[in-house]
Amino acid sequence: MMPAGVTKGAASGIPFTLAPRPNFFFFGDSITQAGSKVEPLGWVLLLADAYLAVNRCAEVSNRGFAGYNTRWGLVVLPQLIKEHGPIAPCLATIFFGANDACREGARQHVPLAEYRKNLGEIIALMTKAWPQVTIILITPPPIDKEAWDAFKGQDGERCMESVGEYAGVCKGVAAETGCQCLDLFEEMGKLSDWKAMMMDGLHFNGRGNAVVHDLLKKLIDTKLPHLSSSKLPIHLPHHTDIDGESYMSVLQ
Repeated sequence: MMPAGVTKGAASGIPFTLAPRPNFFFFGDSITQAGSKVEPLGWVLLLADAYLAVNRCAEVSNRGFAGYNTRWGLVVLPQLIKEHGPIAPCLATIFFGANDACREGARQHVPLAEYRKNLGEIIALMTKAWPQVTIILITPPPIDKEAWDAFKGQDGERCMESVGEYAGVCKGVAAETGCQCLDLFEEMGKLSDWKAMMMDGLHFNGRGNAVVHDLLKKLIDTKLPHLSSSKLPIHLPHHTDIDGESYMSVLQ
């Protein structure tokens, strides 16, 4: 039996819906913003390929802001929610922490207790505006301090110990609020060659983006299967289900 509002194509057998496409909302810092780059191919763009280009079953909204931390993200989120429009996202990711975890005294630093509070308030804003949204918190990934310092040509104000603390808090907030969590710090840290997946010690190269995509896709497919690109109905009928003469009946 098809879910309400979903029809199985008479010729193709492909489920489709006439309802507006669901929307995925990706919120974070430069790692999210760069997720839509073509070179290196970003993790958000890889997801968009499956959900938009291949299956046309969901829209993808990238709201990544390079250099931002949770303090600044919390300020701009109400505006982003207002601008998003009437169709609420069914899935949102919150991916902050790499900048919050800068050393104390750095311009982007956010104390650990405030980081925890800010994440909770970001979640609260989203769930109030979008009651049906499913939220995935993504922890900051490990930092290759040596490579990042070399890239910056000075002390890059980041270290693995601090990032690990912020990743732990992010994971804890997810558990406390009932959100899903992709623990990139742990998952990437398990890989012996994770440093080779960074283009500058902080941001992902093509391999790193592919790993993030694969881990997020696995989480969605296993924990949120109703949002899998293989389970969502396509938007509007497949062309083989449109009769050349009585097309109006299937398109409305």
